[in-house]
Amino acid sequence: MWIKDKGGFLPASLEDIPLDQQLVEELLEGWEIRKRNFGDRVFFHSPGFKHYEVDDFSVKGGPKFVDISITGKQCELMCDHCASKILWHMIPATTPHELMQVAQNLKEKGVEGLLISGGSNKDGVVELYPFLDTMARIKEDLQMLVTCHVGLVDEDLAKGLKEAKVDAVLIDIIGDDETIAQVYKLPHKTTADYDRSLYFLKKYQHHIVPHVIIGLHYGKIKGEYRAIDMISHYDPDALVLVVVMPYYGKARFQLLPPPSPEECAKVILYARKQIPTRPVVIGCARPAGQERVKLDVYALYAGVNGITFPAEGVVTYARQLGIEPVVSPNCCSTVFMLLN
Repeated sequence: MWIKDKGGFLPASLEDIPLDQQLVEELLEGWEIRKRNFGDRVFFHSPGFKHYEVDDFSVKGGPKFVDISITGKQCELMCDHCASKILWHMIPATTPHELMQVAQNLKEKGVEGLLISGGSNKDGVVELYPFLDTMARIKEDLQMLVTCHVGLVDEDLAKGLKEAKVDAVLIDIIGDDETIAQVYKLPHKTTADYDRSLYFLKKYQHHIVPHVIIGLHYGKIKGEYRAIDMISHYDPDALVLVVVMPYYGKARFQLLPPPSPEECAKVILYARKQIPTRPVVIGCARPAGQERVKLDVYALYAGVNGITFPAEGVVTYARQLGIEPVVSPNCCSTVFMLLN
């Protein structure tokens, strides 16, 4: 039996989910990797940029971790998969002075951590340079956790972020030149530029948490496996996997479906095998409804260390599998701190 919710039809119980049993058998290799290296704990995250509650999962109290955009809703690139929509839920702080004010106000409300990001310029760079001194003040004066979701990184930015003492750097890694040119509108950039960004971040000993967007090339699996290979060479502190959300993008992209949960599960397993001793987590962006339920269940079998905004019933299902759920109000990119 299936019931209707705003994201589509959901199973009345997770026993009703039509899983590919052969795929589940394959995914159990990831389960064993997770269990061997991390034990039975899996983190379920609910960062504070939106209230999220299902029957078996919620975080009570005010938000502890929020997102800030230094460009407001503006992005020069307007990539096809997002068209700046992902910035709309962030708190705007478009000057260093405003960023400090916002941080102080949030601190007074009990917020403990910030993710600072923004739209990219025409070269794929989030122009964080003017905000570095302010980030350092937020760290020193307010004692807040500060992470940054960046675009492409050169040596100066990597060095500046280190001097600002940010706690982690998040970066989307793309493993296909056509995707970079067509989806990200950066025909003058290649995968080498993303590899170079990882190199500079690692050179300055950052805690790095790369992100891979499954289905980024108009819903197709194209450069994801290569992106994971690139990331694995730099021993990241964690890896975040998300799934493209077509309703973020422009009209012509909305017509294209995201990859199936089964396709996504194979990418998740590959990541688990390539990065066996570092946490692999499912981030907040992924389709809703029954596809989300299936993806989350497959992800548990594939050995992930965390799931953000888990689908209805997934935490209960995890317990039934012998997993110890740990609820976190922080961004999933901080999972490596929770495991230390």
